[in-house]
Formats: sequence, structure tokens, C-alpha cells
Amino acid sequence: MTSRRAVLLIGLLGIGIGLGAGFLLGRHVWPVRYVDVAPADLRPEWQAEYVRMVALAYIRERDPALARARLALLGDPVAVLRGQRASGAPPLSPAARAAMEELLRALEGAGLQAPTGGPP
Repeated sequence: MTSRRAVLLIGLLGIGIGLGAGFLLGRHVWPVRYVDVAPADLRPEWQAEYVRMVALAYIRERDPALARARLALLGDPVAVLRGQRASGAPPLSPAARAAMEELLRALEGAGLQAPTGGPP
């Protein structure tokens, strides 16, 4: 009877050590690193940051077709900008707010067709 109990105890101890070692290795030694994640897969706060970056890039580049293609990764570009404005999440700066408003006006007024390819 004691040999069965000893085997069970050793088995449970081995499972516990294995789980603990796996947790430590997976959490601290070799953690998961996400690279090249699609904007649609980001959390909402990071999607909002992506929209802000696209708007600020538009101010620098003045290319509404490129901005439309970048925002199309999140859905309809105009709806994305309107939703960002209505979400209540304030942009990081007044410059970002102005950039988003200018990009929205450009996309609403231009009536550009979405390009077939993705952003560069």
C-alpha cells in the first residue's frame, strides 16, 4: 500500500514541478512576442493609437489614398474616424485632434476609391 502511495506522490510531485518549470520558462525565459500584428487584432486603445498615428502621418504626407488604405485595415475609414471622434477617447494632443479632423474632412470630401493593394 505504501509503494502505491509513494508512486502517486512522486507522480504528482513530478507533474507539479513540470507545470511550475513550464510556467516560469514560458512567462520569464521565453515569453511570447507578437510581431507584425494586424491593426484589427489590436486592443481598442491600441487601435485608437493606430488611428492617431495614421492621422498624424497624413498631415506629413498629404496622401489621402494612403491614409484611406491604412485605415481600411480597421474597416470603413470614414466610419473608423467618426467612431474614434465619438468614442470619447481624447487624442494625445491638440495636433492629433486637428489631424484627425483634417483627415476626416479629406476622406469625406475626396470620395476616393479604396486602393486594391494594402498600405506599403
